[in-house]
Amino acid sequence: MIQEVGPEHVFDNRFEPHECGLDDYVLHYAQGGCLARVTHVGGADADAGDSGEEVELPTLADLPRPPARLTYAFSLGERRFFLALDDSVSAPRGFAYAPVSWLRRAEPQHLLFAVATGSQLDRWYRANRFCGRCGARTELAPRSREIVCPECAAVVYPKICPGVICAVTWCDGDDERIVLTRYAGRTTALWALVAGFTEIGEPLEDTVRREVMEEVGLAVKNLRFYKSQPWSFTDTLLVGFWCEVDGDPAITLDRTELKEARWFSRAEIPLERTGDRTSLTGEMIERFRLMGRAAWA
Repeated sequence: MIQEVGPEHVFDNRFEPHECGLDDYVLHYAQGGCLARVTHVGGADADAGDSGEEVELPTLADLPRPPARLTYAFSLGERRFFLALDDSVSAPRGFAYAPVSWLRRAEPQHLLFAVATGSQLDRWYRANRFCGRCGARTELAPRSREIVCPECAAVVYPKICPGVICAVTWCDGDDERIVLTRYAGRTTALWALVAGFTEIGEPLEDTVRREVMEEVGLAVKNLRFYKSQPWSFTDTLLVGFWCEVDGDPAITLDRTELKEARWFSRAEIPLERTGDRTSLTGEMIERFRLMGRAAWA
């Protein structure tokens, strides 16, 4: 998955008041994209993700002029990444703003992860330049990742939205099936799993039950946690669950959310997710295709 960047690029998000060095990476976001040098840019269908993109990120030494507002973001192995909060920066020759969603299958993977994670931080910083309580201009905390208001002392922490990925299954002897869906109003044609955000006061398990009932009209039982994934494209922490249909397997489609949903046998599952090394959805679909009920046993 996107965060699995290997032992040489261990993610360290502990905040430190580092000064940006010439060899440190600088992340800057504008025009809906990240400043990067990209070759073989993918098509507009972000979920399908054309393979072959190669991404380079600028270091401080690459920039014609240093940004005025730099804050430490995180490290991957020995390399540090800083976020430029300026509205604009001087782009080095050959660099331009590439849409983050186009880079979901970019190489190297650790820089893709850096671009996605940095975009989440950038949105949070920019959305909280003014205090939501009193309207005063906010400041960055000097020794922790917080935004503070100097007037009313309000504190804002990074935005993380929990959500669930639900693999709804039905297994009867050798007949092993899974519900796959297609979203309404999207250009992508990829099949996906039922998914949704957790509401206030709701345990994750109840999110699974509610989302499955709302989207495909099925009751479920025997929920099993699989794994979680940071999905910075939507400020989300995804939590994957396996579950089994409870009772009538007839699907009732919520057409405001989905354009299609149906049961697939393992042999019928499309192979479009086979090369998906980015998403929890893709991993779970492929795991069920290969293993059936053994995927959670």
